[in-house]
Amino acid sequence: MMTSNAYTGADNTTDWYDLGEPWNLNTSFGWKSDGVRGHVFSNVDNSLMVISFKGTSVGLWKDGPTGGNDKINDNMLFSCCCGRIGRVWSPVCDCYEENDYVCKVDCLEKIILKTEFYYDHAMAIYLDVAEQYPNTTIWLTGHSLGGSLASLVGQTYGVPALSFEAPGDKLASTRLHLPHYNNMPLWHFGHTADPIFIGECSGPGSSCWYGGFAMESRCHTGNLCVWDTVKNYGWRVDALTHRIKNVINEILNRKNNVLPLPECKKETRCQDCEMWTFTDKRGGNPPSGSSTSASTSTTAPTISEPPDNPWIINT
Repeated sequence: MMTSNAYTGADNTTDWYDLGEPWNLNTSFGWKSDGVRGHVFSNVDNSLMVISFKGTSVGLWKDGPTGGNDKINDNMLFSCCCGRIGRVWSPVCDCYEENDYVCKVDCLEKIILKTEFYYDHAMAIYLDVAEQYPNTTIWLTGHSLGGSLASLVGQTYGVPALSFEAPGDKLASTRLHLPHYNNMPLWHFGHTADPIFIGECSGPGSSCWYGGFAMESRCHTGNLCVWDTVKNYGWRVDALTHRIKNVINEILNRKNNVLPLPECKKETRCQDCEMWTFTDKRGGNPPSGSSTSASTSTTAPTISEPPDNPWIINT
């Protein structure tokens, strides 16, 4: 519910979910700009806080207030190369070479850190909260693009993050050179009827294609927690099931035939951007996208120990 509230201002009584005790709205961010938006929720004594990042507000037929920048960030973070699907598309950067499937990885790594991209802003928001509340345990959450931002910031600073229906974040994580270590406190919840979450909303004819989104990534970091709604409940793969209210109403708050919590486990045998060749003028062997087999492990930073069950936080 926190992730749904990130899409609306606190004064919107129609769409705002009342979280109930012990949660309060601590502060909000980004509502006077066209970039990263969301809210910070806290318990009564501020010993626990949750930063909730808004996801993409752009629909296929209707743009939201941050729609243009949301789309730029989606196409930068989740595409193989600048959102360049074909010659008729307007890419978000010029890192591609003349060949349709050759891309300069050194260029991508520079572009992804530019200030108009949300990752920079999301880090600043986390650091501001952490500085104001140095003794507080902070969790990060979000839906879709917001969930991936939460995960990327969580990896950067070693703090727990929980996402819903996030596109594959491993591609962006690899390009940002974020640490990958065992037992990262990251959980990605989603279901198999969501083509964006499972990485099947790409190519001519897909909903994402018609909407101008190059959602090509499929691999996730951390732990993947998947409801197999296609196999077990007969759902049809449809981009409309990606909406957070669909997840809340049809899965989390389902009254009949309740869906049990899925097992959370690391993703295996996943490869992004297999058709692409990546070059790097700095030398060495650039990665051909992200791969579960190519991840390097590092020593985990010291963080507040997350609870055994991440669902005790009412996201």
